[in-house]
Amino acid sequence: MFEEIMRHCRQRFSGFKGNAERRRELRSFREAIESTRRRGLNPVIAEVKFRSPRGVIRARGSGVELARAMERGGACGISVLTEERYFGGSLERLRRVSEAVEVPVLRKDFLFHPEQVDEAYCHGADGVLLIAGLLTEEELAALVRRCRELGVEALVEVHSREDVELAESCGAEVFVINNRDMRTLETDLSRSERLAGSIGGVRISASGVSSPEDVRRLLACCDAVLVGTCIMRSPDVEEATRRLVNA
Repeated sequence: MFEEIMRHCRQRFSGFKGNAERRRELRSFREAIESTRRRGLNPVIAEVKFRSPRGVIRARGSGVELARAMERGGACGISVLTEERYFGGSLERLRRVSEAVEVPVLRKDFLFHPEQVDEAYCHGADGVLLIAGLLTEEELAALVRRCRELGVEALVEVHSREDVELAESCGAEVFVINNRDMRTLETDLSRSERLAGSIGGVRISASGVSSPEDVRRLLACCDAVLVGTCIMRSPDVEEATRRLVNA
């Protein structure tokens, strides 16, 4: 499924026609995570995601209002899905969310070309997700390099020790450990526990995080967690975020 989505994204992308300009100064996920921990709170990056290939997560709502509620609940960053066909995201939602909140904003998508980093930068992203397992070494290195040129943080997603080694060889400093198996789609939080010890940079655990107990467990080995579905499905997004931040 992930390979199918990547193929679709590669076929659909026709280049970025704009200029690498932006309206706001860049914000740092690394600094936001460190600041949250110093205040004795749990660093939670909350995700605006209305649907996935598995179905609808939240039927309606404003991405901007949901992001603001997540920020009020204490989220140290906001992740915004921009892939349209499978996740119902958009670059316009990314831009609007970035303008509405003070915390750093992540573009979460299936990126493969440096011009997509420019695209993210111009739409207000402070960081971009790069999926190591779906990229060649040359592609990942070029993406990380473009991120550094623009000052955008590269959050490199890893699923295995091989992904970690590839990410490190390409200069990654912030790692997102995805607990979801790319083949079966099943989640296993112990994946973060197994991989975290071999990672020298910032470690963010993602997928399958659904309770305060999960947050406490994962922050014993990682620096932050990224949470989407359980927050987006809650009738009170602000309180759902706060519950995890204060776990």
